[in-house]
Amino acid sequence: MKNHEGQCLCGHIRFRVEGRPTFPHLCSCRTCQRWSGAPTVAWVEFPIDRLVWTGEGGEPALYQSSQKTRRGFCPKCGGTVCAIDEGYDKISLTIASFDDASPLVPGKQHSYGKQAPPWWSVTIRRD
Repeated sequence: MKNHEGQCLCGHIRFRVEGRPTFPHLCSCRTCQRWSGAPTVAWVEFPIDRLVWTGEGGEPALYQSSQKTRRGFCPKCGGTVCAIDEGYDKISLTIASFDDASPLVPGKQHSYGKQAPPWWSVTIRRD
């Protein structure tokens, strides 16, 4: 199985995840927007038991953003990294945090697309 690696903005939080990515998608919910500072976040899921935190910072700091979701970020640079839903066997990782994000192309799913600003549109190239 292929390994995928990534990190936060400063590299203090690094990860390696093995396996096949699932559910690459976009989300424009207000929580994702406020958390990231962007109109849309691109996500991909992997089995949580295939993830290893490899950076000197260990695991990311977690913020309980809703009743079931904790969002992971670097306590040093604030870089967004992941979301963990209680009782779910997968972890959502931000596609932009991967060292090589090119094979992780979001599908047609755009959660909360109507909450994106009216000036924002997304076109996904499939080269």
